[in-house]
Amino acid sequence: MKVIKAKTIRFIRMKTLKIYIFLLGVLGFGACKNQENYQVGADIRDSVYIYAKDLYLWNESLPDIFEFKPKNYSSPQSVIASVRTYSPIQNGYYVDRFSFVSKLLDWENTSSGNSVDYGCGYSFYSPNDLRISYVYENSAAGQQGVQRGWQLLKVNNIIPDTTQTTINQLNEALFYSNSVEILFRKNDNTEQSLTLTPQNYTANFLLHKEVINYNNRKIAYLVLNGFLGANDGKDTQTALEQAFSYFTSQGAEELVIDLRYNSGGYIYLAERLANLIAPANAKGQVMFSERWNNLYSQYNSTTYFSNEASTLSLSRVFFITTNSTASASELLINSLSPYLNVQIIGEVTAGKPVGFPVLPIIMNSQNNNDNYVVAPVAFQSFNANNFGDYFQGLSVQKEQIDDVTKNFGDTQEACLQDALYFISNGVFQRNINQRSKAVQNLNRQFFKHNFGSIKLMKNTIFRKN
Repeated sequence: MKVIKAKTIRFIRMKTLKIYIFLLGVLGFGACKNQENYQVGADIRDSVYIYAKDLYLWNESLPDIFEFKPKNYSSPQSVIASVRTYSPIQNGYYVDRFSFVSKLLDWENTSSGNSVDYGCGYSFYSPNDLRISYVYENSAAGQQGVQRGWQLLKVNNIIPDTTQTTINQLNEALFYSNSVEILFRKNDNTEQSLTLTPQNYTANFLLHKEVINYNNRKIAYLVLNGFLGANDGKDTQTALEQAFSYFTSQGAEELVIDLRYNSGGYIYLAERLANLIAPANAKGQVMFSERWNNLYSQYNSTTYFSNEASTLSLSRVFFITTNSTASASELLINSLSPYLNVQIIGEVTAGKPVGFPVLPIIMNSQNNNDNYVVAPVAFQSFNANNFGDYFQGLSVQKEQIDDVTKNFGDTQEACLQDALYFISNGVFQRNINQRSKAVQNLNRQFFKHNFGSIKLMKNTIFRKN
């Protein structure tokens, strides 16, 4: 039997997503005994598996393509879902909940922050109490003045409650409709009805910044909703640098970083923010290291803190988190922990110490709608203390509810209030306000983004077989 020769598998230069990988030809592996029953061809499902088999952090646990038979799966998404089941199990769950496949156009819009929707997030504060959790300023909701904390009394004619039928109706109305009428109760207890229609906008991932004067201390407070943004994240980098220049000009003495809905993004932006926060003793020291599988061990790397002067002189930093805080956000927190007094307030984070390059696969050079990206988990990150095993999430020092009844910057908001209390008293308040598991599960159904730790590859990488 003729053996199909394995060709070179190529990483792309991930400076932009405009450099593509063509997998239109036949790629395969020698395994004659199986080739009678399975032929590898120009199929997106085969292409997804070929990349996973080569790049996956736990690739040695994956069977060869002739045993796996990707075309037996209904979609490329079901292929990658099956790949995730070959990751290790911790506490009864596979640690890989993150590898994904997406349409190329969808990914390009997500990574740049370009959307066509209502432009806000939603979260249950308690059963039957649905609130706006955040708003992008240039979106349909933002342009009409909608703010975090507003309660949704009616969505069209739907009164929010916890039944699955209502949840399905709300999802359809809030994420997939062409128009929605919402009756709000605003933060001042007045009511307002608004009709929203989806519109094009670019998200401002830096949602809020201010310096809070509290008990004779100046506290810098920043809300970052993702390590993404236009121009491969450069717009977000500029916004972060301007924010820290502002904090410095105002004489900020403490720092609270709110990452409660930040599910990750470009690693280089987490690096940049870490350098803006880092104290003098971190300069030139290890920020984090990355470990790839044995096939790509030459790309294991260590990133160091820069030697630039910090804009703030900090001995501690406060982070606000939820179980939606993931990936590049966790990398930031973990990287700073060996050098600063890090206090985490809120909920245990998602638990994603891994990342991936996002690789385009061109199935049709004439029609971009047929093209995909694949992102198999490819490396794990560790801090200077060699800690990187937080698949169960980073623990909090103060457990607290995500208080969506109040806007960002409101000093009575539960998580921010905890940070301010600690700054004034050196200890946390004793009160604990927890969301029920049922409410947490409901909110997962309203959280649509999971950006991950995205590696922008600086060089074109080849592995020859």
